[in-house]
Amino acid sequence: MISLGVKQLDDIIGGGVEEGSSVAFVGSIEYDNVILMHQAAHEALKKGRRVLIVDFRQPPPKLLKELGNHGVDYGDFLGKSLTILDGYSNLYGHGKGGENVLPDPLDLGITTAIIKEALQRGEYDILVIDDVASQYVLQSDAKGYVKAIVRLVRSTKSLGKTVFVAVCADVFEGSSLAAVLLPFDYVVDVAGGVVEVKRSPQPLKVAEPKFSYVRNREGIRLRKELYQSVEGLKAHLQPGEGGTLWLRALVDQRVQVREEETEKRLIETIYDFLGPDRGRELLYVWGRKQFVGYGEYSKRHSTGVREALEDLFKFTLASGGGKLELVELSDSLVVIRGKNLFPGGEGYHYPLHPNYAGSFAQFLTEFTGKPWEGEETKCEAMGAEHCEIVLRKVE
Repeated sequence: MISLGVKQLDDIIGGGVEEGSSVAFVGSIEYDNVILMHQAAHEALKKGRRVLIVDFRQPPPKLLKELGNHGVDYGDFLGKSLTILDGYSNLYGHGKGGENVLPDPLDLGITTAIIKEALQRGEYDILVIDDVASQYVLQSDAKGYVKAIVRLVRSTKSLGKTVFVAVCADVFEGSSLAAVLLPFDYVVDVAGGVVEVKRSPQPLKVAEPKFSYVRNREGIRLRKELYQSVEGLKAHLQPGEGGTLWLRALVDQRVQVREEETEKRLIETIYDFLGPDRGRELLYVWGRKQFVGYGEYSKRHSTGVREALEDLFKFTLASGGGKLELVELSDSLVVIRGKNLFPGGEGYHYPLHPNYAGSFAQFLTEFTGKPWEGEETKCEAMGAEHCEIVLRKVE
């Protein structure tokens, strides 16, 4: 299997794409699809595969600089396991010669013959085309060009080679876009902050085969990864007008940095005003309200309960909520252990974190579609070695 450079994407299609298959990375004029395609090629090079890139979009030095700005550095592989064919310099009739320069990219017969000969001579494993829309707009015979692309992809696959092709959907007419995608085993749409698998020869592993992403100096990254580390959270906290603070990592969400003693006093006030039973009930309901919608979102983007919960644990750790770990997981029982949960404290009479139990109960209810209830059965504030949250499915 060949990784596509993003674990979440590999997981959707069962671990990566099959050797000798073809993948269309479809996108818009933002070219996020191009970045993801090169991430996949870069990952393949790091795994020891040989890659031939045909660059129609811009001069190769400019391509390398652009990719370097997004975390893809081909420097260690150029001239060894990586070759770039320059399909740009003569695209507009400049007549540039030299090694690895296509003499007349618009002559589809000569161009495809050179590409296939280079593939076999260099014993490359993967052909990468960046991107086919650049030539499409210059062709007088659009249908003939689409047929040539289809033949090139299919003939490359017949040689046992894997093909990665970037396709700018904004450029192709509807029927031409559908036709140019015909020979591809996998179609991955990358645009507008969402990666979605539109076609795959093997059954997909999640109910909704798509996830949110951001494009930054590290390339195409899962949006959820940005709030699973302190650095990610800090990078996406932005001040707004009028004294507001916004978290841009997952959604545009207004947030506030909370001080521990203030949070603890709020919880103590609730207990003092309502008493231990009703106070705990209010804190529990508060936690459930905080997590409305999280389980539904995670269900669409996670492969199972364990992965979904561990993602939440990463966020809790990064945001200062404390360290959580899964102790027991079954269809009807989940036990979570916590250390240093927020807020902390010693010598208190009642548990300080019923809201955590409510949050996880709400999350599991949405994720599984079955009702769950939870309780903080141990609390460090009451002298226990750790906090413990026990969640049970309501029969």
